[in-house]
Amino acid sequence: MPLVRALGAAGLSPNAVTVLGVVVSIAGAAVLVAFGPLPGFIVLALGAVADSLDGQLARATGRVSVFGGFLDSTLDRISDAAPLLVGGVALLALLAGFLVPYTRAKAESLGLDAAIGVAPREARTILLIAGVALWWITGARAAFTLAIAVTAVLAAITVVQRIAYVSRQGDRIA
Repeated sequence: MPLVRALGAAGLSPNAVTVLGVVVSIAGAAVLVAFGPLPGFIVLALGAVADSLDGQLARATGRVSVFGGFLDSTLDRISDAAPLLVGGVALLALLAGFLVPYTRAKAESLGLDAAIGVAPREARTILLIAGVALWWITGARAAFTLAIAVTAVLAAITVVQRIAYVSRQGDRIA
């Protein structure tokens, strides 16, 4: 495929193309909100094309790796959810919350470890319950909304920590 050859000639790594694909997908969600369905469709379609190129580039350049497969699978979940995130912070919290155990399970399925992070399930659950309690005590729903937002941020940090931790375990050839 000419585009894959061009990416290889440009020196882009398969992992860089994976990251580019998720960035374009997230941008597509923002374009969808800001400019409507046609521009959003175009950018989301470009993100889908970019996402399909990383594996092809890895195979074409002999750079297929365990970490590349882990990164691609993890970031695919974000690309899948990007158009749905126009629904707000609660959906972001849901996505990030799903990615925390997903990254660990995916790493373990590849023989790697990912049991780290600032916000495992127990911490996120306690935070959300505390937010509900504060809402009940104060009557301010904003307390719960804040708890959801903090949960989303901490879960996202945990996902990034797990991706970084898995990458440091060495990039074995698949």
